[in-house]
Amino acid sequence: MVDLNAIFPFITTTVSLMFFIGVLEQYKRKRKIHQLIWAIAMLLFFLTAGAEALAIAIKSWNPTIFKIYYVLAAIQVPFMGGGVLYLFAERNVINSRNSWKAFLIFSFFWGLFGFLFSTRDPIFNTFFIIAILLSALSIIYAISPSKTAFKQWWQETFDGWMFAHVFMAVSLLAFILMAYYALITPVNLEILKHGGEVSGLPWQSNPSDLSEPRAVVRLFSPLQTVPGGVALIGGGFYSYIAWQRSIKQNTGKYQWKTGIYNIYIALGALVLAQGAFFSGFGLGTLYISETISVTLMYFGFLESDKITKELLLRPFKWRKNITASSP
Repeated sequence: MVDLNAIFPFITTTVSLMFFIGVLEQYKRKRKIHQLIWAIAMLLFFLTAGAEALAIAIKSWNPTIFKIYYVLAAIQVPFMGGGVLYLFAERNVINSRNSWKAFLIFSFFWGLFGFLFSTRDPIFNTFFIIAILLSALSIIYAISPSKTAFKQWWQETFDGWMFAHVFMAVSLLAFILMAYYALITPVNLEILKHGGEVSGLPWQSNPSDLSEPRAVVRLFSPLQTVPGGVALIGGGFYSYIAWQRSIKQNTGKYQWKTGIYNIYIALGALVLAQGAFFSGFGLGTLYISETISVTLMYFGFLESDKITKELLLRPFKWRKNITASSP
């Protein structure tokens, strides 16, 4: 009997490669930073899905490949979320007047995980301190009287672009630290032998023992994936709602199909988030979730860019025309 779960990484690898090529082509046309960030995210998606497919093909996880796979899988979500934040900066959705709210929202997650995980390793205090500093500055800005020197300095410095830069900088810091801990942390080789879905379980000596504390390297994952997921999912739903409100104000009625691709992208991110969450407890939902997720997001991307969609369909139209003209 064919193991359907083993097929999903091969599908995900194919779709994510097409997604990467499409976003890269879009970036070459438009040269927008959010497209470059998304292209990197899709390249990471392709590499991690490819690692899963390779492990299934050879029926074993190479320990080095597993470590690279796990670290790259965590950082791909902040790249997707960061792409949304750079888009918001370009469109002035996040600007110097409201960036303090964005800093407070994301500082909450960095500070929360930094505080909770600091008992496991003092390195997590770094993120708690970053969160406290950013939160303090944001609150001072919010309560400061207008036309003060601090207010002016903030508005000249902390616009949407700076917020996106800070978001990516904190995410990359977590990525670098995670890569270091992945390098020095041993893995359970027995779990790698079957070559199937493993998520972060090989970092544990006994994954079935839920009382065993998670390895420190695994704690860097939520520091990246949760803020990245909030940016990606929240950004998708926010864009759609804001668009519909604008349409309602201008025309007097909603046009639900307009901008629906934002919903596809947000739903794709939600599917990926739940799959990764349950897989972290050994429930084996990651592979199918990745396939559904990347397919939804790719469909949303094609709906958002008609030129890329036309380029994708052109070979099929050409073949159809050749067939129709054949005697």
